[in-house]
Amino acid sequence: MPETAEQYIARIISNLGTQDPMQVLATTPSRIGGAIAGRSDDDLRWTPAADRWSIAAIVTHLADAEIVAGYRLRMILANSGTPIQPFDQNQWASAFNYPAQDAFSSLTTFNAVRTSTLRLLDGIDETKLDYYGVHAERGQETVRHLIRLYAGHDLNHLKQIERLIEMLDAKSAGPSRFQPAAVKPTAAVDAMGQLDVRVGTVVKVDDVPGAARLTRLTVDFGDRQRTIVAGIKKERAEPQLVKGQQALFVVNIPPRTIHGQESEGMLFDIGYADGVRPALAQPEWPVPNGTRAG
Repeated sequence: MPETAEQYIARIISNLGTQDPMQVLATTPSRIGGAIAGRSDDDLRWTPAADRWSIAAIVTHLADAEIVAGYRLRMILANSGTPIQPFDQNQWASAFNYPAQDAFSSLTTFNAVRTSTLRLLDGIDETKLDYYGVHAERGQETVRHLIRLYAGHDLNHLKQIERLIEMLDAKSAGPSRFQPAAVKPTAAVDAMGQLDVRVGTVVKVDDVPGAARLTRLTVDFGDRQRTIVAGIKKERAEPQLVKGQQALFVVNIPPRTIHGQESEGMLFDIGYADGVRPALAQPEWPVPNGTRAG
């Protein structure tokens, strides 16, 4: 027998216990990032049964649910008593092909929208926590209640991700849980000053023929475009997704020829040295191309 709306609410909120819901909402993206660090695309898309979601599908669902949550909260805060339209998560999973989605790209979306949601909630006064919407299936829901419900929803899916990781590790040894490396020996204060690290926007992504890991990035630095060869292909099912993104690059190292391609700098990434999927080092918000770091 399908659970009732009341049973669903009770089950989801029970995950929260005595935890601070705002703290849960703030830490969920990084907890997911830590859980899936170093995992292959095959692992993240694996599912124990045809009717079960993979880790990638769960993270994609969380991203879509966060978009819906942000919209609902804004509608309620602008017009208390507004109707709340439900959505069918399985229908969305089918329509938007959750099984094929990239978990890290979905996590990026989830993190960005969750940051916006937290900024919205941090800025409202106490009286507005009692503003409400009327859900077509669950009835009246206040902002205060939704904060707890969304936090419980996070924890529900974190548990699912953890269970899937346990099942994967039972099949074959997965990567060790991430531990920060030891700090390197003390460097001279001006050591970083010798590197010219700048923000550039990736405007084109090309394969490097015969190279399993390499792509040729065309990067706009404001005053000129540079070609930079970067090993980002093996870790990404869709390297083209970095097109249009800003990242940090070292631009004052000598040009090198890599696999027959000239590289006029080096991508400054995060994670490769620690054996986790490398992420682009990016500014907090878009800045002019050519802006220096440090």
